[in-house]
Amino acid sequence: MGIALFAAPSRASGNPDLVKTIPGQKTDIINGVACSADGKKIAAAGDNGTVTVWDSTSGKLLLTLGKDLQSADAVAFSPDGLLLAAAVAAGGRRGNAVQVWDLANGQLVQDMREHTQLITDLAFSPDGNRIASVGNDNTLRIWNVKYGTLETTQKETKNNLLALAYSPDGKNIVATENWDGKIQMWDAVNVRLIRTIPGHGDWVLCVAYSPDGKEFVTGSRDGSVYVWDAESGARLRVLRDPELDPVNSVAYSPDGRYVMGATQSRHILSWRKSGGALFNFYEGHDLSVTSLAVSPAGKHLVSGGLDGAIRVWTPPGQGGPDSLLAQAMKFEAGTDPMEQDFGQAAKLYQQAAESGQLEAMFRLGAMYNQGKGVARNFDEARKWWSLAAGKGHSAARAQLQAEQKVAVAVTPPPQAKSEEVRTQTEPKPLEPEEKKTKIAAKEPAKPEPVVKVAPPAPVAKDKNGLYEEGLRFFKGEGVPRDYAQAHKLFVEAAAMGHAKAQYRLGFMYSLGRGVKKSDQEAVNWWQKAAKQNDAEAQYYLGYMYEVGGGVKQDMEEAKKWYQKAAANGNVNAAQSLKMMP
Repeated sequence: MGIALFAAPSRASGNPDLVKTIPGQKTDIINGVACSADGKKIAAAGDNGTVTVWDSTSGKLLLTLGKDLQSADAVAFSPDGLLLAAAVAAGGRRGNAVQVWDLANGQLVQDMREHTQLITDLAFSPDGNRIASVGNDNTLRIWNVKYGTLETTQKETKNNLLALAYSPDGKNIVATENWDGKIQMWDAVNVRLIRTIPGHGDWVLCVAYSPDGKEFVTGSRDGSVYVWDAESGARLRVLRDPELDPVNSVAYSPDGRYVMGATQSRHILSWRKSGGALFNFYEGHDLSVTSLAVSPAGKHLVSGGLDGAIRVWTPPGQGGPDSLLAQAMKFEAGTDPMEQDFGQAAKLYQQAAESGQLEAMFRLGAMYNQGKGVARNFDEARKWWSLAAGKGHSAARAQLQAEQKVAVAVTPPPQAKSEEVRTQTEPKPLEPEEKKTKIAAKEPAKPEPVVKVAPPAPVAKDKNGLYEEGLRFFKGEGVPRDYAQAHKLFVEAAAMGHAKAQYRLGFMYSLGRGVKKSDQEAVNWWQKAAKQNDAEAQYYLGYMYEVGGGVKQDMEEAKKWYQKAAANGNVNAAQSLKMMP
């Protein structure tokens, strides 16, 4: 017989995967990060025009590069780690430049200016001899690093080009488009377009090649993440369906086993390449995560965000026992955005417990005690609780003590000895009074008179309380995730004028969560919230006008709502304004 004293697990405490934070200022938005080949340096491109280089171990600032720059949007180390390139806006008529610095002395060695609009991304070729860049002028350009000259300009679309990646062998380039959500596949040697494939339903914000070059992954402003065959362009896997949560950057782990994505919702998601299931997520940024980079040596995962901070993480699959524990707790609780999976939780608890993690031992015992994710086995439960208790885990010790008390309480009294049984006398006849007592005990008791109690007066519903309760059901925090119940509660709060509830309803209708998908209904709720000055609703309303979702496409109306959202502090709206023509 097993009992449990502990409460259901909640969000894992602490952040064991976060190695260090290099703090920034709220105004110092980071647009791009990169890691040197040896993993010893981190570079960052700042929206305020700063290009910085940091020591990845100590977090010390090594270099500040660039002079009088208006913004920096992307950075890349040369394969040998000697040079750093950045896409910058330097001001003036020909102010969009690819600049290259010598990291030994911080000197500018190349200043290449042919792009006519914002340069959105750049990359060194694997041999380090060339740099490819793309931008809002719809062009792919190839530069000679040694001589600082433009080798070729290619324009195959009227759309802005947002991101690019070289294949590991340098023979191919993938570039992504905005409005039509298309992906361009290029022969990098002859610089010719091989094919254009339909990619996502919205802007394709990011792309990365797998280490073996056999596939590449893309992320979109519609929140989807897809994996593609690098030769045919066929879609291989869907890692994430469309979500109102743009994916700003993607990367592969150096061993190719994991794919990572940086989201507007401040998460860094990781998926197993095999199977495509969400494996884990990291959270720590205060605002959207804009860029990811992985050191080729695989020791660090680096992220930058709109909060101005650079964060260094333990890459997926390399965390220790504490990391396994935190991950298991997410699976057990179904912590948003992960789905509840007791089997996966038990497996991770087992791995952590076998490495000596006491809390994992205790929780693994609980899984066996309750039969969650594993076959119910009280002996196995006691084994893990005993191991944890023996090493000082107080809750495991209390669990064992409680079980012992229950065992004593339910143990039957020992049977009398045979000699005592033989010497017992026959029961004596009942006296008259005793007979009356026995008879009375057998008669049914007369029912007590029923006292009618007035029902409690109805408690007035509070719109904030309704919204918070709806949010719990929406996210599955402390209760099973239930979109239908969340929708019901949001509708009640929204009818009372709760702006965030109105925004959430727009979110649900846009994605079809708990309701039938309807862009028109989403726009209806976002308009209500936007008129109450809700910045997120204003941002998404601008987005719907920009893409023509649920309303007639209207770029001026889109800009109007983006401007309102940006004025209310929505940095994503400010970024969207920068990307619009």
